[in-house]
Amino acid sequence: MNTFLEFFVFSFNMASKFYYFGFGSNMLSKRIHIQNPGADRVGPGKLQDYRLDFYNNSEKWNGAPATIVPSKGDHVFGAIWEIDSCHLQDLDNQESVDRGVYTPITLPVMCITLQKYIQCRAYHLCQQPQTDIKCIPEQKIPSDRLPSETYLKTLVKGALETGIPDEYVNFLRSIKHNRNVVKTLETILELQDVKLVHTS
Repeated sequence: MNTFLEFFVFSFNMASKFYYFGFGSNMLSKRIHIQNPGADRVGPGKLQDYRLDFYNNSEKWNGAPATIVPSKGDHVFGAIWEIDSCHLQDLDNQESVDRGVYTPITLPVMCITLQKYIQCRAYHLCQQPQTDIKCIPEQKIPSDRLPSETYLKTLVKGALETGIPDEYVNFLRSIKHNRNVVKTLETILELQDVKLVHTS
């Protein structure tokens, strides 16, 4: 194969894939593979100057889903996935882009295993929270800012599976939830052994 043809094939292959940063339930392979079975985990990623937050309500999860909000000095860990471009629409559909729930953005994420920044597709809620959940006393957190127990377990299991630092995993474990359990998802995602600080 001549040099030009090799370059063309390489460029085509690179263009046929994209990187995705999953910071919520899509850190867990069993979850992302439901709709994107070909997603290949690159490794853990760190997004700087954003915070993890929760807002609104997901009927599927019976609680507030995760989002990322610009926040100087904060950071969010997640999983970086490589996905075939032909499945981009599947990912958009999973994130309910067409229904105005999430909107896609492109961000530089530090891949911890490769020690370099990768431009990743990510999603944040179209309706973002106006306050930082960390600034609200735990007993006063409104219901539309609380994830379900099942959702939070999914995040914790996904973070452990991805190899995210223990400090961040413990932070996820400690997040207050609304105690709602989605039994079908608990079974499908095998969450029975995941431990949280707040128990139902």
